Amino acid sequence: MNHPVDDAEQLIEAVEREFPPSTRSRLIAKLRKGIHFDDAARELGLSPQRVFSAARVLSAFGSQLDATLLAERDPALPHGTLTGYNKRCRCPECRAALQRSL
Repeated sequence: MNHPVDDAEQLIEAVEREFPPSTRSRLIAKLRKGIHFDDAARELGLSPQRVFSAARVLSAFGSQLDATLLAERDPALPHGTLTGYNKRCRCPECRAALQRSL
């Protein structure tokens, strides 16, 4: 019988294998170059959903990803709204607006 701690450790190990530090670094570098999140993820052979899933498991990466998305977001968009999300913003505020609407 697995214990919850074992399950969590196994999940982290699996995500780290699937999404190694080199891939995480390449994604962050693409975002800093101004490539849209969805496009950057796909260029690395990842779905945007998979990246956000990994970011939830790998908390340090999740913090780095959110900080990068905040720093690189379009200041002209209304962040924290569905409009911002629908205009392809993936900053934490726009993702939260989507979650609130579900």
